[in-house]
Amino acid sequence: MALLLVLGELARRWGTGTVIPLALDDLAVAALLLWAAWRSAARGPAPLLLAWGAFCGLVLVLLATNSAPLFSGPPKSGAGLYTAALSALLILGAWACRRALRLTVAAPDRGP
Repeated sequence: MALLLVLGELARRWGTGTVIPLALDDLAVAALLLWAAWRSAARGPAPLLLAWGAFCGLVLVLLATNSAPLFSGPPKSGAGLYTAALSALLILGAWACRRALRLTVAAPDRGP
């Protein structure tokens, strides 16, 4: 998912000159997801819960921002498709958070 997030954001912003300021949040969450996948072998599922929670927060902000024109004012082109895609990503992230939380509760304490 992290790689898809990076590739999607780069494809969306490539050539616009806005990759650095506008894509940093997506790139940071993707880096956090990759870090959590790497560290979860040693630290248990807690890093995954943190990373997927950050992913859900990012997607929720993007969903609220991009779906607002559907409810008030003239909708942007593609707003419906983008809202549906973000909704699917939010469902995926919520499922991953739930799974990581269940594994965190079930996992023994691994220490620092």
